[in-house]
Amino acid sequence: MSIALKDALKTVTDAVTIISRRFPIKWEDITNKPTIQNIDVTDFYTKEEIDKILTAENQLVSQDGTVWKPTIDNNGVVSWKKVIKDEQ
Repeated sequence: MSIALKDALKTVTDAVTIISRRFPIKWEDITNKPTIQNIDVTDFYTKEEIDKILTAENQLVSQDGTVWKPTIDNNGVVSWKKVIKDEQ
């Protein structure tokens, strides 16, 4: 499942929770309600996987395998810093 779909699902779930708190209507009391499918969570990304993807997307790797990470100062100047494995 894509990250966007997961975010949308969380938004809907949060909205239902908020509405449920404001109006004391129980889901069980609603007639003609749709069936809710079971969600296969084996396709979901874990937090560690997302962190790894985001880290990899914001890096350059030189031909010798050195990893470089971008930084932007207050003036909008982008500079690249060599990532030392102990500092990650």
